[in-house]
Amino acid sequence: MVAPAPHRRLIAAPPVGAAEVSCVVAADGQRIPCESLDRLERLDDTVFAALSGDAGALERLRDAWREAAVGVEAPLLAETRRHYLDRARSRWVRSQTTAAERLTVGFAALEVLSLLGE
Repeated sequence: MVAPAPHRRLIAAPPVGAAEVSCVVAADGQRIPCESLDRLERLDDTVFAALSGDAGALERLRDAWREAAVGVEAPLLAETRRHYLDRARSRWVRSQTTAAERLTVGFAALEVLSLLGE
């Protein structure tokens, strides 16, 4: 059985010189400006690398979060934060199964939970 293709809504090409154009329409119909989407993508990359135990990403995470907090609409950032917290909690629970993961993934999950739980 093949999963159905995701529903996508196309947005017409933006007019040349438009100041703030929406790249994506979220599930709730909210248009996400390209700049916000770029910031969220950079934040995603940093959070997921940090949750995988990348020490450099853990170092960059605080700055990436602050940048997103300034440039992304509050409701969208709050929803994103909830997803990150859920993922970090899941990683923490999973890390408790082996000592090796407890040291890397578990520590990283605790750091992410600490930062985003503020």
